Amino acid sequence: MRNDDHTTPFEQELGALLRQTGGGFEPDPARLTEAGLRRGRARVFRRRAGVMGGAAAVALLSVGAVQLTGGGSGTPVADGVPQSREDMVETLSGMLPGGIEILASEATSPLGAEEPGIYLQLGDSTPGDATLGVMIHRWAMEGWEDSLGCMVPDSDGYRCAEEELPDGSVLTRTREDWLGEDEELESRHWMAMLEVPDGNADASWSRTVTVGFEKEMTDLDDPDGYQPLIDQDQLAEIATAPVWQEVFDLLDETYGTPDIDTGPELIDVAPEVLRDLFRSLAPGRLDITEDVQQPSGPGEIYLVVDDGQGPGYVSVMLWEPYDIYGPYEPGWEDPVEEWEEDEYCGSEPLADGVRLDYCDLGPSADDPVGVWTVSLYLPDGASMDITVSNTAGIDDPDAPTRSDSPLTMDELRELASAPEWRDLFR
Repeated sequence: MRNDDHTTPFEQELGALLRQTGGGFEPDPARLTEAGLRRGRARVFRRRAGVMGGAAAVALLSVGAVQLTGGGSGTPVADGVPQSREDMVETLSGMLPGGIEILASEATSPLGAEEPGIYLQLGDSTPGDATLGVMIHRWAMEGWEDSLGCMVPDSDGYRCAEEELPDGSVLTRTREDWLGEDEELESRHWMAMLEVPDGNADASWSRTVTVGFEKEMTDLDDPDGYQPLIDQDQLAEIATAPVWQEVFDLLDETYGTPDIDTGPELIDVAPEVLRDLFRSLAPGRLDITEDVQQPSGPGEIYLVVDDGQGPGYVSVMLWEPYDIYGPYEPGWEDPVEEWEEDEYCGSEPLADGVRLDYCDLGPSADDPVGVWTVSLYLPDGASMDITVSNTAGIDDPDAPTRSDSPLTMDELRELASAPEWRDLFR
């Protein structure tokens, strides 16, 4: 799995939407073609699991550090339910195998964050940082139980195994390689994730404990010979420790049970308006027809477009503001000035705090179906997605009709940037 230095808002939102899809939120199939869903699920799985690497560690750093040293089986565990940052670090430290040195530690308190976490930097005799993290997360989605365990098939650099425990919980173990821009192994991640029903037979939420160990591999002479400081069985022991369920009880007590997330809502604009606008803005060479298999509705249209080289499938969706994505702050990262062939996604600021993000997930040797997406983000959190695939519709999403998109990325970006779309949100 590629590990870019940062993600664009589009990637974050795509991950959230796909996470909901995997968690039981049932969008119309054209929201993301099946090919796009397959491509995105690895990222979604990590997002759902809350693996403690990169961005998650930075998030904890931003709320303040708790510096402790030591570790190993002799480290005392905090008495009772851990409530402070110090308690959280001490609790995790006390679960480590003996002899492991803790170089630095960060944590968030369950009294200060609805999704508390712990991050430890560990001493290792081999080159490269070694980190351990725990994330505590509550999911509230209809049908969440349908997506427990492995969501992504095994592939080169990725392995997943799951088991159902006697109480109905599911314990998942993964190992995943993250690659740098040169496609060389950058880091390896081992994870154990416990997903627990909340105990109510009618519940719509689960409790998720994710324990991840990450090792930088770039300076190792023999990456495949590296043995993690904490193996997956030990990660599983940490994930299944009863104390984390006590932390969940504290979270329920402090914040209440989570509301069911039904996902973002489409804006109330007639599909005829969207269809006419798309036709007026699209390149004149395209023959545009409505997809008869997937009815359009308010805020969404599904089209078949053909430039004479074969049909492609297009969906356009306009979304009301949705706070799961958090506040959007223009300029939070450097814009991508030009599209580069070795990048999947890019982002550029537009006028008045609007941002345009785009992703090119074209066909590959392993998957002949491509997905090209542009997303427009407004400052209030409203957004628009235009997704193109090289298929003729949702009836057979795995059957490509051509090797490329009927619209180029430049054409998609120009189309989505048109101010007429923004006028529809007013």
